[in-house]
Amino acid sequence: MNIIPDLTLALVQVAPFLVLVAGLQVIIFKPMLKYLHDRAAATVGAKHDAEALVKRSEGRMAEYEARLAKVRSELTEYRAALRNDAHKEHAQHVAEARRESEVHLHGALAAIQREAAVARKAVASMSKDLAGDIASSVLGRAVESS
Repeated sequence: MNIIPDLTLALVQVAPFLVLVAGLQVIIFKPMLKYLHDRAAATVGAKHDAEALVKRSEGRMAEYEARLAKVRSELTEYRAALRNDAHKEHAQHVAEARRESEVHLHGALAAIQREAAVARKAVASMSKDLAGDIASSVLGRAVESS
């Protein structure tokens, strides 16, 4: 038995192996590595694109929310202005109605006072006549009224 290998037999067996490895490198390994590299680049690129889109959409969302807040504040101011105008108009209507009611009230009060004065005069003359009639009936003679 020989411990030292036969060099020609080793070269004959290594040569097809090297040819096979070189062929596999050209046919399978290089295209597979290129495909994996391209896929990784596409994945990383898509992630970067997605991150850029997210940042851009966040920026637009912040801009939209800022505009929305501005519009809401303008709307609140507009509503407050309308409410103030309505309160002023209401106050004017109330003041006008009060003036009109005071005019009517003073007119009615004057009419009542006139009617009360006329009623007092009528009651006073009737009370004098009635007092004279009562005094005449109690005394049994005619009493002169002064």
